[in-house]
Amino acid sequence: MRVAVLITCFNRRETTLQCLEGLKTQKLPADLTLETVLVDDRSKDGTADAVRERFPETRVLVGDGSLFWCGGMRKAWSEAALSDPEYYLLLNDDTQLDPSAISVLLEIVGAPDSAVIAVAAIRDPQTGIATYGGIRRESGLVAPTGQPEICDTFNANAVLVPRRVYKRLGGFHDVYTHGMGDFDYGFTATRQGIKVIQSGDFLGECGRNALTGSWRDRTLSRAERWRLLNSPKGLPFREWMEFNRRNSGWLWPLRTITPTIRVMLGL
Repeated sequence: MRVAVLITCFNRRETTLQCLEGLKTQKLPADLTLETVLVDDRSKDGTADAVRERFPETRVLVGDGSLFWCGGMRKAWSEAALSDPEYYLLLNDDTQLDPSAISVLLEIVGAPDSAVIAVAAIRDPQTGIATYGGIRRESGLVAPTGQPEICDTFNANAVLVPRRVYKRLGGFHDVYTHGMGDFDYGFTATRQGIKVIQSGDFLGECGRNALTGSWRDRTLSRAERWRLLNSPKGLPFREWMEFNRRNSGWLWPLRTITPTIRVMLGL
């Protein structure tokens, strides 16, 4: 049995190396092996070479600098799928897994032919509160309760996708450059009767991305917020419109223009 671990990185050498080191501490079933595929989107800090040196078993693919996160994950997923592993673990390079994480996710998913996606609840390393994991449409991020929780979608900080689900859904939709691909994937799975289940307890840690310096930062000028909103790491209009058209029901036009209104009004 094999789990293909998919990671995309850019200019975070030490963070990426720490993430890979965490994979070596995993307490895995005896019949399970990990196959890591890492896409380095042409980092300038020597990430790719450092990974090759310290983790020679990792398959390192190099992008052209324009892949961003969704593009890098699509590339990693396509490469990993060539060997048809039983499971795919989507893992952010800034997420540090607990030693039991992968085993717990495997227990949630079950067999490779199951229609279940397992999502790791992730905590803040300083405060211990939930930062990433399963999402419910109406209430947002789901805090772990000690029992597995059904969700509508997810942040893909650490998410296990079995072979059957990949065969059915493929990878992330090719419209997305950086963000939204994981949310879209979860909503698509839910619509097709695939269960999205979050772990009952935290399985790793990752700090929450700060709003400072993003399009949501109200201390910035409207012009700067507009630029950031439409940048690859913001909500590029075509991608954001497609996300809402696919996932927001009859309210999709309103949801599409809401960020623009917020920037215009300084909200």
